[in-house]
Amino acid sequence: MCVSFLYYRAMLPYDYRLKKEMDIKKLFSKGKGVFDVKVGAKVRKNGLQQTRFVIVVGVKVHKRAFRRNRIRRRVRAILEAHLSHIATDYDIAIIARPEALKASYEELQTSVLSALKKAGVLNDVPIL
Repeated sequence: MCVSFLYYRAMLPYDYRLKKEMDIKKLFSKGKGVFDVKVGAKVRKNGLQQTRFVIVVGVKVHKRAFRRNRIRRRVRAILEAHLSHIATDYDIAIIARPEALKASYEELQTSVLSALKKAGVLNDVPIL
């Protein structure tokens, strides 16, 4: 059976995921917040050699899970495509806003990269 490119699921490598509840709470309480129209970002140094991400899409964005998951998948793909341009040793939370629901992939990509650039963790990437 041939696997088509259309069925490729973007997944962040396990090392890049922020999983522990305690780490996420620290990030939200002590992290620096920057916001764009479609997404926001909370950033905090973690003292590790690895940058870790968490993507938050709340019920306020949309009550249906499949809509929230679509935004999550898009943001995950954007982060994976730009991992080499993101500074190391940070914990980063990407927070979707309701405007992200209506955004195209390109608009969402511009918004995510803009938020990361405002936070000072994006290196040498022109914002589309």
